[in-house]
Amino acid sequence: MITSLMDTNSKGAYAEYMFACECLRHGFYPSFPILDSSVYDVLVDTGSNIIKVQVKYTAKVPSDRNSVQVPIMNGNKVNYTLEFVDYFAIYSEYFSGFFIIKNTGSIQALRLNSKKGSKYELQFNNFSFNE
Repeated sequence: MITSLMDTNSKGAYAEYMFACECLRHGFYPSFPILDSSVYDVLVDTGSNIIKVQVKYTAKVPSDRNSVQVPIMNGNKVNYTLEFVDYFAIYSEYFSGFFIIKNTGSIQALRLNSKKGSKYELQFNNFSFNE
């Protein structure tokens, strides 16, 4: 359980390890880069492919339409390119799970909602790494 005593960096690290554990639970093999300056946070070996994943954490609560808006750009305010990141795994504390979303190369922010009929409903806790 993520607590209010944790700083932002600790919450992000916690989300990365939760993601890795979920990958293991789904039969995938996660690996972490040695340097924290790597563009991706986790490599996931699916058995047929190696996927580069950028993990994000948000504690935001819905403002309207029961959705949470999450910025996706990197620290330099630049989009994550397809060369360096294949998927985003955004852990939402409010929804208690991960949204696994394929990188398009131009994502700046996402409006997340796990409700039936929402845009990212099928990506909520879906570790199949499909669109």
